[in-house]
Amino acid sequence: MIFVEGVEFSIMKRTERKWMYDRLDGRNIKPEFLNGVTEFIEFCKEHQSCGDGDKIRCPCPLCDNRRFYDVETVRLHLYKKGFVRNYYEWVCQGESFGESVSRVQTNPYREMVIDALGNNQEHMLNEEVDVVEEEPNGEAKKLIDLLKAAEDPLYEGSNLSVLEMASRIASLKCEFNLQHRCVDGFASLMNDAIPNNNQMGRTFNSTKKVLHGLELSHERIHTCPKGCLLFWKVDAQLDKCRVCGSDRYRKTSRGKLVPAKVMIYFPITPRLQRLYATKNVSEDMTWHAKNPRVQNTFAHPSDSEAWKHLDATFPDFALEPRNVRLGLCTDGFAPHGKFGSQYSCWPVILTPYNLPPLMCMKKPFMFLSLLVPGPKNPKGHLDVYMQPLIEELK
Repeated sequence: MIFVEGVEFSIMKRTERKWMYDRLDGRNIKPEFLNGVTEFIEFCKEHQSCGDGDKIRCPCPLCDNRRFYDVETVRLHLYKKGFVRNYYEWVCQGESFGESVSRVQTNPYREMVIDALGNNQEHMLNEEVDVVEEEPNGEAKKLIDLLKAAEDPLYEGSNLSVLEMASRIASLKCEFNLQHRCVDGFASLMNDAIPNNNQMGRTFNSTKKVLHGLELSHERIHTCPKGCLLFWKVDAQLDKCRVCGSDRYRKTSRGKLVPAKVMIYFPITPRLQRLYATKNVSEDMTWHAKNPRVQNTFAHPSDSEAWKHLDATFPDFALEPRNVRLGLCTDGFAPHGKFGSQYSCWPVILTPYNLPPLMCMKKPFMFLSLLVPGPKNPKGHLDVYMQPLIEELK
């Protein structure tokens, strides 16, 4: 009986609240939508127990009922962006029927996108509402495309979204070190196996395009073949090393000039920002300050004398538990194994020690920061290659 009543309640609300998804008349907001938003605001005021003091949950697509704002800010968000999809029942604002309360099903991939990019677009939400729809800028378009991919089913009736399928394919490729051609074949097979009206790409490149907005930046920096300097900053325009005179470029067999040696640098700041933007990780970033440890037991880097010495030397830094403590390690490895020519590549890896012991040495939290090319050991020149990282850390 409760189920039947719930279905009838849901149908009734969909009929009554069609205005929620009929916002614009050309370039103007419809009067029905303006009146409906006023009705929603009044409903929220009557159910203040579901708010945060004078603030209420905002149900616009970017806030997704996860953020609290004052009434007028929520009104502007709704005028500008409308309501999140299929939110006919205002359960997050306290709406219920009888003894049963509907629940909003969460979309983990949508939450992933909001965690990664939503906070960076906060300024979009706080702008004054304009009835004229404008073309979104590049960063906003990334967010909008990703949110659409998180909501759109792979094909009609599918439980998988376009974003979930792309994410899982990319994850499998990395976990099992699959070749591009292997992923191309797998994607093509899947495309033939599912209904024709699907949104799945047939190649790995088309899969990567779906995930493009989530990518973190990297920088390719030309280096002296002997490791004397980086062609970077003040030396960016040089064609020869000012220390040893080595040429920056070499000619290929076709006569094309290519850099003799290239280092890849992965900035650490965006990765740390992602840690604090991800709700299930951000709390763990203060674990070292909140969790008491057994005396005279070394269970975490924060138990070490070096950590305690740093706290005593820089007390202002130690007072804020969100400040990040990083461990750095590097070692060479032969990417071609025993079957290729003698070649040694040197990664520099950073690990945030704020995390609990079970997390701080796991693969997802070991950040590749520099990839120093071979073929030989950098030996005494490692500090040259680490200049971009040192500058960013400072």
